[in-house]
Amino acid sequence: MSDDQYEEDRLAALKERWHAEAEGPDHRSLQARFGPGSFGCHEAVHTTLLVVELIERQLANHSAVLLDPFWYRNVREAQAILYHAYNDAAQMHLDAPLPTGDRPNLTLVPKD
Repeated sequence: MSDDQYEEDRLAALKERWHAEAEGPDHRSLQARFGPGSFGCHEAVHTTLLVVELIERQLANHSAVLLDPFWYRNVREAQAILYHAYNDAAQMHLDAPLPTGDRPNLTLVPKD
């Protein structure tokens, strides 16, 4: 698939998401809920790392994959691409301010 096709697919899926989310109970923008600095972004960054680790534990070291050099190389390349995406997204997430409405509640509990 070409880069143009990936972008076309991404924009189509995003358009569908905007329409679906507009009818949901949380009317904050997708950017506020899932953009860098938000809990939604943190969740996606964390899930990406889980997939990278899953590839390591369950796929890259699987005997069937180890037997086939082409398969092994493709698995490792996929893992490297996901790890690169994880690093880029994590850096953007950590550098961003928390979106409005996602600020933690830091109310102090009075001591007895």
